[in-house]
Amino acid sequence: MEIYQLLLWIVFPYSVAAVVGMGLIWQLADAPGGNNDNSKSQYVIKAVLRTMLILSALSGFWMMHFSDDSHHLLLWVVSLIQFKPDLNLITNCSIILRAHFIIVFLFLLLLAFTNKVTYIYKPHLYIKSLMAKSD
Repeated sequence: MEIYQLLLWIVFPYSVAAVVGMGLIWQLADAPGGNNDNSKSQYVIKAVLRTMLILSALSGFWMMHFSDDSHHLLLWVVSLIQFKPDLNLITNCSIILRAHFIIVFLFLLLLAFTNKVTYIYKPHLYIKSLMAKSD
């Protein structure tokens, strides 16, 4: 079981970061024009992304208000950023907290394959598009 935890809590986050980085580079290289395809597959992808975002927000809300593992989570993220991941920090956390991070990583992974990945580093574009739709 140790190898699965190693893959899930150390390899998976770094792989998601690499894929999101490649998605950002790909979108920057393909920026002029863009692809506004409103096909059925785009509709399904948007629905899945919205669902994952809602699940992530709900689990994050629960984590902030009802869990006392937040400091373990912060230490684990810092250990990932420092490239010295500590597996014990995340395995001792609650199941909701671990599910939250799996949902967040899957959301980012799916987002990397859409044309919305640029909203990660330019969130004002997303807000601007929402405001334009509401008018």
